[in-house]
Amino acid sequence: MPKSTGTKWLDKTKFYVVGAGLFTGFTVGLSPVSVIKTRLQVASGDAVERNTSSVFKGLLKTDGIPGLYRGFGTVITGAVPARIIFLTALETTKVAAFKMVEPFKLSEPTKAAIANGIAGMTSSLFS
Repeated sequence: MPKSTGTKWLDKTKFYVVGAGLFTGFTVGLSPVSVIKTRLQVASGDAVERNTSSVFKGLLKTDGIPGLYRGFGTVITGAVPARIIFLTALETTKVAAFKMVEPFKLSEPTKAAIANGIAGMTSSLFS
C-alpha cells in the first residue's frame, strides 16, 4: 500500500475504464456459454435430452452468431454500473481496512490479506 492517504494515488479514470473494460471482456467471452446454459435449463419435453453441442449448433443454424449474444445488451446495462459500484467500494474499504489493522503488529502481507478480505466481502455486499 502506498504511504499516501486514501486513493489519491489512484488514476480513477484508468481504474474504472480498465476495470469495467476487463469485466466487459469476460462477459463477452462468457455470454455464449450463458445463453446455451439458459436454453438447456428452459428446455422441455423431448428437448430435455439435447446436449450442449446440439443447442450450440441449433443456435448457429437458426440465429447465427448474434443468437449466441441474445440478451447481452441487457446484461451489460446492469452489470457495468454494478461493477463500478463494486470497484469503488472495494478500493475505499481496502484503504479504510488497511488503516484499521495498522496498529496491530502484523507483517505487511498479513495486513494486506486482512484488508483485502474485508474489502472484498464488503464490496460484494454493496454490489
